[in-house]
Amino acid sequence: MKTATSLEQIQVDQTLEDGFRCLRFPAMLERAFVEAHADERTFKLILAGLNSLLVFGGILLADHLMMPRQFAWALTLRIGVYGPFILLALFILHRLSYPALNEWMVALVATVASAIVAVLVVTGATMVSYTKVVELIIVVVYVAVFARFWPMVLMSIIVLCIHMAVMYRAPDLIHGWRLGSSLLLITTISFALYGCYVRERNDRYAFLLDLREQTLRGSLNEANERLAEMVRTDALTGVANRRAFDEFLARNQRDAAASSRPLALLLIDVDHFKAFNDLYGHSVGDQCLCAVADAIASCLRRPVDMLARWGGEEFAVVLGDADAAMAEQVAMRICQSVQARAVPHAGSSCAPVVTVSMGVAVQGLGGFVSTASLTQRADEALYRAKAEGRNGVRLAMADGSGATSAC
Repeated sequence: MKTATSLEQIQVDQTLEDGFRCLRFPAMLERAFVEAHADERTFKLILAGLNSLLVFGGILLADHLMMPRQFAWALTLRIGVYGPFILLALFILHRLSYPALNEWMVALVATVASAIVAVLVVTGATMVSYTKVVELIIVVVYVAVFARFWPMVLMSIIVLCIHMAVMYRAPDLIHGWRLGSSLLLITTISFALYGCYVRERNDRYAFLLDLREQTLRGSLNEANERLAEMVRTDALTGVANRRAFDEFLARNQRDAAASSRPLALLLIDVDHFKAFNDLYGHSVGDQCLCAVADAIASCLRRPVDMLARWGGEEFAVVLGDADAAMAEQVAMRICQSVQARAVPHAGSSCAPVVTVSMGVAVQGLGGFVSTASLTQRADEALYRAKAEGRNGVRLAMADGSGATSAC
């Protein structure tokens, strides 16, 4: 069953509230209900049709015992007429694949079966043959087991009309026999219709509740996904937060060491950001941080890279499969990208626009370096970049050596 759309969900709630006494849904829901188990339903109807052929043919034994002179005629009607007809109907059910029509095909097949019973009764024209009118009850009960309510109503009306036509021609062989037979059929039809109504009503309720459950489950999953994303995302800039970054860095460090690939960590600090806030205000400061985050993100293209807000005016970047040379190139692009945003900064001693300082540390091919050690090296490199004039990149290698690049 497909998940309910928002429009379907509105209709589901409204239908559950208003009810569906006539056993009909709004068009969209009705189509979904019919198609929900169409293949399974078609298979059951085909199975029931084949079984009806066996049942109808099995009654030939009663024909032979009760009406031996009419047995050949009964054989012709039950096997020669009903047999090909039911097989054709089942073939249409299987090939046409039109679920809504399948239900009404049941009424048509039952009508043909009832007509055959009526022909046998009338052509027999004996007391024994007229007692076979009770076979109409068998038809009603059998169809009631699997039919939908409204096709069952149509079939019941037709069967009742056939019964009345037969009884009109029949002599009252036993006092009150015609009335008693009619009352028996009407009672059977009443119980059968009630059973069909309750069963289909329950099926429809179950369908609506299942749709609503699917929607609620989908909404819950979406809410959980949004919550998980919120837990791992910085609310201001929309990039990853410190928690998500720490997990990503630790996982990728292990993977890089296991596959003998390098990995680089970049710590980035917005130059003179306190002065920026004091001069322009915190609201403009927030806009500045978003612009810096966007500038950094524009330099990262690969799924093995990650940008996060480290805290305050600091950002961090992981570059997967990146050696010192590549890390320095990316760092320089980031510096240039931030400057290219041309965010005015009259309080900076570096440039008239917002700039960044950066410390870079690399986990080389020598093996795993602890996250704390890698972070410390990058932080020390960042400190040197800021101490040596800002607006530059300081690269720290594993041996503690380093080089400074100006943006």
